[in-house]
Amino acid sequence: MDLFSYVIDFLFEWNLCILMFTFYTLVISVSGLAVHFSKQIPVPDFFLQAFKFGKMAHDARPWKIISMMEVPKRWFFHFYITASVVITMTALQMWSIYTMGNPLSHWTSFTLDVLTVQHRKSTVSATDAGVSLLLLMLHIFRRLYENLCVSVFSSSHMNILHYLVGHTHYIGAIALMIAEAPGFDNDSPDIAITALQAHHVLGFVLYIIGFTMQHQSLHKLAGLRKNSGEHVKHEHKMPEGGMFEYLSCPHMFAEVLVYIGILIVLQGHTGWLVVTIWVLSNQIQVALMNHSWYVGTFKDYPKHRRAIFPFVL
Repeated sequence: MDLFSYVIDFLFEWNLCILMFTFYTLVISVSGLAVHFSKQIPVPDFFLQAFKFGKMAHDARPWKIISMMEVPKRWFFHFYITASVVITMTALQMWSIYTMGNPLSHWTSFTLDVLTVQHRKSTVSATDAGVSLLLLMLHIFRRLYENLCVSVFSSSHMNILHYLVGHTHYIGAIALMIAEAPGFDNDSPDIAITALQAHHVLGFVLYIIGFTMQHQSLHKLAGLRKNSGEHVKHEHKMPEGGMFEYLSCPHMFAEVLVYIGILIVLQGHTGWLVVTIWVLSNQIQVALMNHSWYVGTFKDYPKHRRAIFPFVL
């Protein structure tokens, strides 16, 4: 067997997306704990410089090579451009399969073979898959709009690894979502669109709460950066009003609600459970760092505010 055939067989055997999200979850959890307890345990400056970004960036920046690996934080919108293109193509493919009865295209099948596994089985209904993809698409399009038209980014930077994780997150999440959908597996029975059920409604309600909360919270954060109609990019103010009265990062709490809402719609979907655990881990660690920064920066910061979950954490 030549090397190319060996690599292809390896890719077909392992679910690379699940491995990727599992790796991301472990890294963010361990790294987040290290940063959180960096005052109690020795943590190398190069690690803190690479891991922390934005307003939380590490003060000591002695490693020039790490600084050279940074990109502007405002490049966040690149994630959503990539995600918008990928999910639009996926939605068109799903429409073709579910409404026109066309088979899965060869290039989509091969891509899923490589990114997930070759022998896929559907675990959700066509209705589950269609509703969840629509919800994720609306979330991505809204985040693209917010990054381009609402959010005001500072001149801060992030490590290129954060940048790559942002791109691979959406590609991997979309791949895992459809990998267990009928019509995208290898042995789907006749595809039938059924009526909405209770779990669709419950998931949608949780999703729309998170969807709305995140949009409102990001508008409030952007408002802190505006002064007489002009953007202020180097000044940080304490957010107030709305869910900011209870949380330092309601937009991250909202992100978790969005993914859990979709998980409820996709009941029994293993891949999306892995994605949701990764999102939960990531949002908790970033929220804790944000909360610590707020507490250390604003001496009158409300003591009752939590980082990400009301009255809990």
